[in-house]
Amino acid sequence: MTARVLVLAALLLVAGCGDDEPPAPPAGVDPVVRELREGGLVLVVRHATADAEINRQELLRSCLLQRNLTEAGREQARQIGEGIRALEIPIGDVRSSPMCRTRDTARLAFGKATLDRNLLSPGVIGTEADDERRAQAMRALVEDPPPAGENTVLVTHTGNIGNALGEETVAEGEMLVYGEGAELVGRVPAEDWAGLAGGD
Repeated sequence: MTARVLVLAALLLVAGCGDDEPPAPPAGVDPVVRELREGGLVLVVRHATADAEINRQELLRSCLLQRNLTEAGREQARQIGEGIRALEIPIGDVRSSPMCRTRDTARLAFGKATLDRNLLSPGVIGTEADDERRAQAMRALVEDPPPAGENTVLVTHTGNIGNALGEETVAEGEMLVYGEGAELVGRVPAEDWAGLAGGD
């Protein structure tokens, strides 16, 4: 009798292991973090917290003629990097607008940056047509999948993000996570990294 009960229990267990329902995700791991760990995504990051608006035209040739990261912004960028490393998120190519606040954000967070004028804030150099061309080039970067097992990072400005991707409201230090076909799959505010890393 006992043997029959054991056999029946085993059959019920096997029957319950069909393909109807996907396995539950590991407890405590954020879904966006799981996707980031797998790679194949493009991470669009607005620069960390910078000085308030300046009352003059920003010029590319000098950091003194630009908005720059505050001390809080520099620490914010470092914390983003610490969260990325703690969560073991693979980072490949890191491209940044050549403005000082974006370049510094990229280097503080990711330890490297290739400067790319296609990521410049609108209105800094050239004409409105140049701004539109840069937005289209940035969109193409987001649509270009990175190598397997890596994530590409683009550090840029809210105006360029809006023009290229239609996201008009992006906080300083916030990351937008894009998958295949420039599909937005998640957003990570700067202040969330410590909690994500601590909850892993």
